[in-house]
Amino acid sequence: MVSRKKSQKKVKKNVLPVSAAKSARENVQTGMELETAYKIKDEASGKKDLTAGGKSVYGHEGFGRFDFIGKNRYWVIVTTVIILTGIVFFFAKGFNFGIDFLGGNLMEVKFKQSTSIDELRKEMESIGYGKAILQNTDADRYIIRTTPLTDEQKELIINTLDESIGIERPLIQDRNVAPGFSKTITRNALIAVAISLVGILIYIWIRFSVRFAIVAIIELLHDILLIFSFYLIAQREFNTTSIAVMLTILGYSLSDAIVIFDRIREELRINKRDSFPLIVNYSLNKILVRSLTTTATTIFPVIVLVIIGNETLKDFSFGLLVGILSGTYSSIFIGAPILIAWNKRFPKYKK
Repeated sequence: MVSRKKSQKKVKKNVLPVSAAKSARENVQTGMELETAYKIKDEASGKKDLTAGGKSVYGHEGFGRFDFIGKNRYWVIVTTVIILTGIVFFFAKGFNFGIDFLGGNLMEVKFKQSTSIDELRKEMESIGYGKAILQNTDADRYIIRTTPLTDEQKELIINTLDESIGIERPLIQDRNVAPGFSKTITRNALIAVAISLVGILIYIWIRFSVRFAIVAIIELLHDILLIFSFYLIAQREFNTTSIAVMLTILGYSLSDAIVIFDRIREELRINKRDSFPLIVNYSLNKILVRSLTTTATTIFPVIVLVIIGNETLKDFSFGLLVGILSGTYSSIFIGAPILIAWNKRFPKYKK
């Protein structure tokens, strides 16, 4: 009798209330209906079921979002077209190099009255030399560097400044500047980029893995090629400011890539069931809002500078605009397909 009562008590502890059991059955039934609905929807739209062979850890969340991975060929086509167009413009027109690379004319002018750099630049813009490099050496003295000038062009600048502001003659300096300075600039820029890439490779290698590090380098090289291509296509002036922009963009693009890599790594730790493409696609969808919000808040003031800035600021902001868009694009649409292709060729995660 005692043993029978004990067994009845044990059975009662394991029995769910009728309402809870009914609720559980309804949830299971609803889940099965939703899963069937999603499968029918995917079959009708021609989508490939990435979770074939087992239920996804993400449930239905992975199906209702954008399929980045399934459309990776379109992203590659877009990038290829832009880069090939840039190559065509490179052989057809070449870069529109600025004063730092071409050399030019240097004039040091003493004005008869104190003048601001904004006033001086406005006068230079009025005669088509808004991209001249202006350096203030005193309240009434400025160094003006321009592209190579003929005697007539030089006289136009001097006469315009004399009529509008007033200058003392003869000029303090009036000489030609050789383009040899560009070799130093180019060499230092290449050294800076090489050191940055090596540092990035080591950092991501230690934090993630070698394949993530190499993919990050490929993304950065992709961004550099895109920036070059847009400079070639738009024929914007390429100068030392452009090099500074490129170095800035490398850091921005890398930051975006690391955020995405970190999300993928976290998903790989907790998800051992789903395939690598599905995990990557889910990670991109989860990080998409953050990436787009960051890009939007960064790019808005840059667009304002492109519209209302002076010539120098427009060159700087143009490079930033292209670089920010390129960095966001490569982090989302270029790095992920490369990771998946690499894993398909050399499996480390579930295919």
